[in-house]
Amino acid sequence: MEEKILEFCRLLRKGGLNVSFSQIADALKATAEVGFTWEDFYHALCCTLVKERADKPLFDKLFRLFFLSLHAKPDNKPHENVEDGEEKNNAPGVNVELVQNAEGKGMGRGGGASPALLLVKAVREENYPLLRKIAELAVKSLGEISQDRFSEMDQVVEHAKVAIGWYEGVNRLERIREKEKISDLTYTRWRDCLSYLENKIRELLEELFVKKFGREALEEIASSANLKEKEFYRLNQLEIEEIRKRITKLARKLASKYARRYRRAKRGEIDLRRTVRQALLTGGTPIRLKYRKKVLSKPELVLLCDVSGSVAVFSEFMLQLVYTIQNRFRAVRSFLFVDVIDEVTDYFVKRDIEEALHEAFSRAYFSYSGFSDFGKVFTIFANKYLFGVSPKSTIIILGDARNNWRPDEREFLQKIAERSRKVLWFNPQPQNAWDTEDSIMRIYAPYCRQVFECRNLKQLEDVIEAIL
Repeated sequence: MEEKILEFCRLLRKGGLNVSFSQIADALKATAEVGFTWEDFYHALCCTLVKERADKPLFDKLFRLFFLSLHAKPDNKPHENVEDGEEKNNAPGVNVELVQNAEGKGMGRGGGASPALLLVKAVREENYPLLRKIAELAVKSLGEISQDRFSEMDQVVEHAKVAIGWYEGVNRLERIREKEKISDLTYTRWRDCLSYLENKIRELLEELFVKKFGREALEEIASSANLKEKEFYRLNQLEIEEIRKRITKLARKLASKYARRYRRAKRGEIDLRRTVRQALLTGGTPIRLKYRKKVLSKPELVLLCDVSGSVAVFSEFMLQLVYTIQNRFRAVRSFLFVDVIDEVTDYFVKRDIEEALHEAFSRAYFSYSGFSDFGKVFTIFANKYLFGVSPKSTIIILGDARNNWRPDEREFLQKIAERSRKVLWFNPQPQNAWDTEDSIMRIYAPYCRQVFECRNLKQLEDVIEAIL
């Protein structure tokens, strides 16, 4: 079992949890003390390996897949309530007849029901056991699944939802809400049921992949759940909120890290000339070293953020990060653009970061057609804002360089580069997608000091070093 626990810890690390050697030692000691009944075993590992509340859902998922799916024995029934309290609804009351109706068998006069009607009934009655049965039917309806479908998990879940009449059922619930004047509280509970059903379908699909394809599928699940390596455009709303929290922590960490560095190196490098002169007073022996005065450089920072489509999420994260550590810069100016550009610096003055972002995105004028036009943006910036850029300014451009086949106007980017200290470009698309279709990264790259691929939190941590 010790080997299994070590393997599980490696899986947690693959999923992005920071599991230290001391935590692993504690986990081994704790499981040796409590034994291997499932509930005690789960709590022993959870208490020793999970440091933050946000990490628990991932721990629960990997625990379930690793110990209860991958290594479970047929006669080894785990405790049903080991992950959360949802299984408490697994009480008598599952209407098996209705489940059979969903498969189209029919139950005689008045017993027939389409999957959509079954879904409506389960949601209106808040019947969680029945919702679990519907989820099982949805997965069964997919038939045989090949391993390559795992990379298309979102599409597979959609196919399963369509098979149980998800969208027809949701439409019926909307009409019932209007007709029967359902209260907001009840409707919220209905939405919780739908959310539960969707999550259950995904959960059953993951179990199916692990049972069928083993460790390889499990490692893919862990990697895809790693928030630090998950691409920004694939984040759902809950994950975006979690990334925001992590960026706040990252900003504090970066700020304190550089503060410590400068405190240690406060006196700068050794001044050899002054050291030798001082040594003459002690017969040529350099008893005391002389140091050059440390000069802290704080660059001026100008952010040009593309906010079209999926790039908007990345730009928002970058703005949050920069404004949280703006004490590291002499001055920070920010601009949003799609096919026109507008300055949003003033929205961040004396405002909470979330309020500032909301104001900036809702009030700034940055889009006319909705399609990116980098050439036009560089032209406007060079003509309207370039006087505010100095040789101390670092220009950071956040964008995918997809210009929608419009004129590139590279000469205006050249003007911006010549006027500033350096231009850095952060591209949130994978590097193998650059210079394909309407991407013109190779045209703009010669005017940039560096071009970075930056499409997840881990890469954002790395590239932020370039501007500090």
